[in-house]
Amino acid sequence: MPDPAGGAVTGSADSSAPEPVPAPPRPSRRADLLAVAFVVLAVGLAGWALRGQLSDVVGSLGRIDWWRMPLALAAVVLGLLATAEVWKHCLAALGSRISSSAARQIFFPAQVGKYLPGSIWPFLAQMRFAREHGVPGGLALLAGSVFLVVHAVTSVLVGALLLISQPNLVSKFGWAGVCIPLALVLLHPRVVNLLARKLAGRSGVEPPVLRWKHLVAPLAWMLPAWLGYGAAGYLLADPFTDSVLTLALVSTASFALGWIVGLVVFIAPAGVGAREAVLVLALTPLLGVAAATTVSLVLRAGHTLADILLALRYGLVRARKDRQLAGMGSAPSPQRAAS
Repeated sequence: MPDPAGGAVTGSADSSAPEPVPAPPRPSRRADLLAVAFVVLAVGLAGWALRGQLSDVVGSLGRIDWWRMPLALAAVVLGLLATAEVWKHCLAALGSRISSSAARQIFFPAQVGKYLPGSIWPFLAQMRFAREHGVPGGLALLAGSVFLVVHAVTSVLVGALLLISQPNLVSKFGWAGVCIPLALVLLHPRVVNLLARKLAGRSGVEPPVLRWKHLVAPLAWMLPAWLGYGAAGYLLADPFTDSVLTLALVSTASFALGWIVGLVVFIAPAGVGAREAVLVLALTPLLGVAAATTVSLVLRAGHTLADILLALRYGLVRARKDRQLAGMGSAPSPQRAAS
């Protein structure tokens, strides 16, 4: 079937058969309140801890050359574009192939849901947007689960670089070294299959069994993603230290560890507070508390802005295509009608 974005959609299921619509999980108001309370508490505690160093934090911001910020933002955008490819290849591994453009139109508008209290919104949005491209919603939910497993496993492996570059941090992040063998085990396709099915228990689809050949592409695309995030941190932190190689390793590894901690602390929308705490802790030995705090806050602002820009960019592409179809008077495809 032709894809509205220019790619072809293929799948193992008969396209004429009605899609079994999975029952979406119900958002929890209690979880939403906990998430808001966590963010407020995290901001309050951070402000209290830095009450005597606020002037130093502001001063550190002035030491970051203006040109570093747009370059850091560009590095984040490149990293995020790579993660869209990870999601696309996770979907392909499950039997549904779409173009990169279509994947971005599904992935990025859905990703802004992670900033809302609760962790289900990106998955629900992916299910809805995927149907517009002929992808069963349940399969999109399962692809998001595989994506999450790949992201989490690689974050632990990349985070282990922190222990190699900064042995003095072993007492604080020793758990990362302990998790390395576990992460390698989690990379086995059988384990990925099991975890993905558990995460997407309501997907309503029975996907093909994943094998090593299916995971090579998603794992490979995580490399430029982590490198992009690490480059952004390096660009912002470079004015505060002369340790080039060490800073490159620490910037990349600390962001990876911060990502997995933000995932574990699931009540924090998009890992707000949890990720920054890890970054400050890991960067302080190299930069000092004030500079580490400044870098972590600017990184958060950059990632949020990049998420918004990409969501707007590819959300507008979706809207324009819908207007073009409406202007041509085209009847909606079965997939769009199902959405």
